[in-house]
Amino acid sequence: MICVVIKGPTIEDAYQQITQALTHADLVELRLDYFSHLDFTALKKLRSHFSIPMIFALRSASQGGEYKKSEANRLADIRHLAQLKPAYLDLEYHVPLHFIEEIASQYPDSKLILSYHHFEETPQNDDLEKIYQNMRSIPACFYKIAVTAQNSLDAMRLLCWSKKSDPQLIVISMGPHGQISRILGPIMQYPLTYATLEEHLTTAPGQLTAQTLLNRYHYRSLGPHTALYGLIGDPVEKSISDETHNHLIAIYGLGAVYVKIQITKSEVADFLKFAKQLFFRGLSVTMPLKECIFPFLDHIDSQACDIGASNTLLFEQGKISGFNTDGMGALNAIERQCSVKEKRIIILGAGGAAKAIAYEAQRRGAHVTILNRDAEKAVQIAQHLHCVGKGLDQIAICAEEGYDILINCTPVSLPIDPDYILPQAFVMDIKTKPKETEFLQHAQKKGCHIIYGYQMFVEQAMGQMNLWFKDRVEVQNTREILENKAIQCVSTLSS
Repeated sequence: MICVVIKGPTIEDAYQQITQALTHADLVELRLDYFSHLDFTALKKLRSHFSIPMIFALRSASQGGEYKKSEANRLADIRHLAQLKPAYLDLEYHVPLHFIEEIASQYPDSKLILSYHHFEETPQNDDLEKIYQNMRSIPACFYKIAVTAQNSLDAMRLLCWSKKSDPQLIVISMGPHGQISRILGPIMQYPLTYATLEEHLTTAPGQLTAQTLLNRYHYRSLGPHTALYGLIGDPVEKSISDETHNHLIAIYGLGAVYVKIQITKSEVADFLKFAKQLFFRGLSVTMPLKECIFPFLDHIDSQACDIGASNTLLFEQGKISGFNTDGMGALNAIERQCSVKEKRIIILGAGGAAKAIAYEAQRRGAHVTILNRDAEKAVQIAQHLHCVGKGLDQIAICAEEGYDILINCTPVSLPIDPDYILPQAFVMDIKTKPKETEFLQHAQKKGCHIIYGYQMFVEQAMGQMNLWFKDRVEVQNTREILENKAIQCVSTLSS
């Protein structure tokens, strides 16, 4: 169930917010500590006006709320709220037991949600288990544990810990790193997740809008048998893959969901252990993990091995296999405009994507030169791939000698002086967004032929989909679906 949080701050605002929430929500939570004042008569009318079930919550400041008066006043106000007979009443775990028992016995029509919050960290599993067992000793309808994820490993650990098949347990990992816990609620069999109407109406860090849950992640279609896929890297927030991939998954009815997870190099080993426990089926890998992930893979495809980088993982029978679709994706995008055979290609950068593109370009008969700020790294990679490697400071010489295709594989918006972008060349920037990067804008002014990052993204994503879903997706339809959605995403961002 989706519970949309209502924060007022006036009764009139609450009427409007609940009316707006009716198309998205299964129930609503009135966070009455955000209301400018408590008008119990007006609240009674509000509750009777709507048939949607309501949770009343009056959160104290110590529990992340906005209630300003004393604890004695708060408990007195909760008694008044209970008299209004909301469908649910949220009481914090730290509230005295005799008060909880009093509310439960005097107002049996309102189901209790017993909640625990930690706004600084995610306790260790032993401590979580102790908290959970102590909460279970108090009769309630639901037991909510909301803790803060300092990184994505915290969120993954919490998800793994919560695999109890307890229909009364609500688990929330707060903060941006914990958003996956809100998305994956139905898969973990949590009875509900909290969402907001608009981003500016959030009442807890990391809350997603109900529309995002429904439209992007197709929340209503998720369940215990939904397969998990995702993107890992650092950063991941600019990727459009969660929008494109979930769109494709929904159209084909693939019974899966795709999430973005920020993971650093030092977190890879622990993350993959958690991913196996949560039965992930596949992962996209972006910078800076494409090379460092190798030691943790059980099998590496021959092309990925030759490249020395993997952007795609497949989980099967407890084993993880690594593949690379970057090179194929970039070259397919380029060759939709021109053949690369015998063409001179300059690649700026020497990361995992650059290596994959250089490998595939060489395989298709191009003459490749890799330019990188660290010239030694460029030379080492070039020797491995049997092409040419130089320092980025050699771009002037390369421009003077001439080239046909120029590809920016660096994270820098303009890695070279625009004077070295040759008119009429084919120019590509592998960044997906913004669509019109500074690099490409200068190339357009020179009359160059432009290949956008989203075009490579679509082609490499098709390779991933074929690995993950095999004969369940059709090539041409998949390309069209992904391309249309990618254009929509980058065009919205550019406007």
